[in-house]
Amino acid sequence: MSNSSCGDKKMKLLKIFDNRRTKLGAQPIIYRNAVRAIIMKGTKVLMVYSETSKEFKFPGGGIEHDESRDVALRREVVEEVGHVIKSVNESLGYTDQIYNDIYDDKKYFYQRSYYYFCEVNDEYVGMRLSESEIALKFLPKWVTLDEAIRINTLKVTMNNEFPWTERELYVLQLLKEMTP
Repeated sequence: MSNSSCGDKKMKLLKIFDNRRTKLGAQPIIYRNAVRAIIMKGTKVLMVYSETSKEFKFPGGGIEHDESRDVALRREVVEEVGHVIKSVNESLGYTDQIYNDIYDDKKYFYQRSYYYFCEVNDEYVGMRLSESEIALKFLPKWVTLDEAIRINTLKVTMNNEFPWTERELYVLQLLKEMTP
């Protein structure tokens, strides 16, 4: 596929996660669009592992103002796992999440995450982590789907402090179902 296949083609909704603690009717909503890379090599997937929270997430993050999905995906993959994307292939689909904003309980936070299958160059070029990612001790890690599912399942059932854990577990399980 083309190297810029992150266009606005119709994508499949994978799941809606509604984790609002309080539902007080109409409230202001903060919207965020994000991109996530699914990078498979053989039986392993390249994930971001947090040594602080002991869980896996797909490399990716928020799309900045006036940034295309393709550009955001390429930027986020270098920042979080230190590899340059060689090709952006087909999309898996997207998830929607809504929860109470962590900074203002009178607002909702609504995030749409677009998932794309990607290939990366083997060369490690170095990560460019944000302060919050450094605090979470993000590390790139090639891991089997089973291992990532096991770790994130444990996290979700024990102490799920981050909204991405349940979402990433769902996508990991979906990938596992798709794997022969």
